[in-house]
Amino acid sequence: MPSPPGAPGRGWRLAALVVVGLLALASLVPVANFIADDLAAPWYAEVAGGWLSGGAIALGAGAVLSLLSRRLPWLWRDGLGSRWLTRWDPASRSALFLVALVALGLYLVVARWVLAARPLHIDEVVQALQARTYARGRVWLPADPDPAFRSILHWVDHAGRSFGHFPPGGPAVLALGELLRAPWIAVPLTGAGAVLAWGWVLPRLEPSPAIRGGALLLFALAPFPVFPAGSHMNHAPALLWLLLAAGALLRLDPVEPRPALGFAAGLALGLAAATRPPDALALALPGAAWTLWRLRGSKRLGAVVLAGLAGLALPIAGLLALNLATTGSALRFAYEYLWGKNVGLGFHPAPWGPPHTPLRGLELVNLYLLRLNVYLFETPFPALLPALGALALARRLPPGDRLLLAWGGVLLAVYFAYWHDGFYLGPRFLLGLAPGLALWTARLPALVGEAVPTRGAGQAGGGGMDGELLHRGVVFAGLVGIALALTTGVPPRARQYATGLHTMRWDADRAASEAGVANAVVLVQETWGAQLVARLWALGISKPQAERLYRNVDACALEEGVTALEGEAVAVRGDTALARLIPLMADSLRVLPSTLSPDRSERMLPGARYPTGCVQRILEDRAGTTLLAPLLLARRPDLLYARNLHQRNAALLRRYPERAVYLLRQPPNELWPRFFPLSRDSILTAAER
Repeated sequence: MPSPPGAPGRGWRLAALVVVGLLALASLVPVANFIADDLAAPWYAEVAGGWLSGGAIALGAGAVLSLLSRRLPWLWRDGLGSRWLTRWDPASRSALFLVALVALGLYLVVARWVLAARPLHIDEVVQALQARTYARGRVWLPADPDPAFRSILHWVDHAGRSFGHFPPGGPAVLALGELLRAPWIAVPLTGAGAVLAWGWVLPRLEPSPAIRGGALLLFALAPFPVFPAGSHMNHAPALLWLLLAAGALLRLDPVEPRPALGFAAGLALGLAAATRPPDALALALPGAAWTLWRLRGSKRLGAVVLAGLAGLALPIAGLLALNLATTGSALRFAYEYLWGKNVGLGFHPAPWGPPHTPLRGLELVNLYLLRLNVYLFETPFPALLPALGALALARRLPPGDRLLLAWGGVLLAVYFAYWHDGFYLGPRFLLGLAPGLALWTARLPALVGEAVPTRGAGQAGGGGMDGELLHRGVVFAGLVGIALALTTGVPPRARQYATGLHTMRWDADRAASEAGVANAVVLVQETWGAQLVARLWALGISKPQAERLYRNVDACALEEGVTALEGEAVAVRGDTALARLIPLMADSLRVLPSTLSPDRSERMLPGARYPTGCVQRILEDRAGTTLLAPLLLARRPDLLYARNLHQRNAALLRRYPERAVYLLRQPPNELWPRFFPLSRDSILTAAER
């Protein structure tokens, strides 16, 4: 099978080897473990041991089977694998749609039976809430008069408006599913769309039908793309738009480019930007440069550029209009309003946690690549090695591959400059690398066979290791790796995902019906720490500053400070409230994670004596807590879930005078939360004392 056509050059070869070497080091050596801070890969030693043993099994089996195939012809039939993979060549529409249909079925299975058809991550919960807002024909809801009861992370209360902080692209996709009362099917559909888009791209990258078929199957069925495609996250929708944009760019003829393709590329990039702006930037920068260079001699360059800008402007205009309707400024994004300007790319103090520095960026990229080696294929050897090996062996790099590799390089650079550690269902920020890695992995066997001369082909014992024998060994080792991934890698990962985040899976509507709970205010017993943070938000203290106070002040001292501010005759809010609380951080270097409460995020000052009220909060933590955020997605209109805020509960109950009252918490030794009836009169009487 031939390599992709293109112009060879020593400069390319040297650059490729340098890049491959750096990526190999970054993806195999745990640099983060050698730096004394909070970022590390404590699991690395165990994983590396598994790679050594699993890799030895795969390589050893590959070598043995390769040698045996010379003596046992039935083990190897020339061209059989190529003919089988060619059946899945995405140039064939029937093959492409069949693979996409199988992938959709797999993604739906993951969504329903592994991820419980529910948002399991706070990002998913907030995007699902945004989706419900959009499905109602609105972009914001009226803010709660007392946001302390129902505010959650990533949710904005601004100028009487309440809305999520995520760009609209992901929630808009979920809103389509929400209209069917099945939002969990929306992201799997975009995952299958990404498979179709990748099949559209592949003929412009790879001339070999067999390699195209292999690259399509690897991308569609690899564990790392599969699990995010079953979630409520926005990564699969963003990848769909990016692959469509790449496909349109690759189809631009250098001599007679069609402006319609420029418009399509711009529109897709705009939709990606409205979904995940950093990911869109990672393709937009190299895509623009690549297009201008490729079309530099065409008379239609200007028309293509204008068409691309027109396509880009449509979703961007919608995004700016949404910003204006929510934050009050077209250029102010909700996440920037919520977390401040430091939420974006760059090296600066982070919204929470340590400042983002180039060294920290290096650590994060190192962690992402280490994890990608594990999660991409779940093979018993590092998953990036086949792709890196193929890239090192390639003697040519066609224009389309240059665009794909530049996209991947800029993606790594973007997340090198981003402060947050994005880990959920794998290193989710790097999902955009999956298509290219699938392609280069599929290319490895052919490139290995070409790189080594064939000697004595077909002769038993003829001439030692040669290209054909090595080619067979790589294929056999890959098949063994796939078999081990399917039997020892993927099932444990699926079980891990299926049993994790237990509380988020609880069906509150069903449980309430079974418990006979109806027409009620349900006070949700969150941890003392969660209550404190929500009360800080209600005082008008920004979420970054609230995090800073919470992480650096003894919980009881913070409780007393917040209670004092809440009791003021004249409301104290915002900067004034913050100025009153900042002195509590005087002991920030001495506070430690709490040993009194099950919630270790709470802080305690060694030797501090807690009054009765603080002791009561700790006893409540020990008696069992649960989470408010997933309950905001409950569909029973007669049930209002709100955070238990003790003395403040009376104000909430007066707003709903006809409703019963329950406390919801999860006792320590029970599997699920439980409803406990409360006396409305007792709560109101206690508040009047």
